[in-house]
Amino acid sequence: MTEKLPGDYIAGFVDGEGCFILSFRRDIRHERGKRSGIKPIYFYWDIGFAIVLRGDDKEILERIMDILRCGKVSGPNKYGQVRFQTTDINDLSNKIVPFFEKYQLYAKKKFDFQLWKEAVKLFKRNQRPALNVGKGGFYRTNWNPKDLKRLKEIYQEMRKYKNNTKPLKWLKEI
Repeated sequence: MTEKLPGDYIAGFVDGEGCFILSFRRDIRHERGKRSGIKPIYFYWDIGFAIVLRGDDKEILERIMDILRCGKVSGPNKYGQVRFQTTDINDLSNKIVPFFEKYQLYAKKKFDFQLWKEAVKLFKRNQRPALNVGKGGFYRTNWNPKDLKRLKEIYQEMRKYKNNTKPLKWLKEI
């Protein structure tokens, strides 16, 4: 039996290797445009938490996943990396946020986390019931305009804590 990882160890690990994700995505649905020739473009916000490591560190991610009681570990990918990730808003709100409120971050990632935590609250507040039930079901989000504006501000503020981020030229004023 492996020893349980201390919460402070995980927080320190995340200070160096973790990522609080808030992204505005632009997707083109190629399969829907086959008949008409018009390919629909979708814009949406995405939020999550991830840790990416070399493939030979998969066990530590599995141990972190066991402590956090959410997410999944995948990989190795074509670059030899493994990834722990959760994007479920309930897990982010009920497990990840409370964990990092209890076991604090100390590097610049603590400022990133504070902004991200606010974004999680906005996602949770604007979430609506699932459109379809069962596996593959998804939640829709009806954004309050003030919350959407604040989400954009949070995104811009978080950029200073990220490496190699560029402004999204297709993210218009809300």
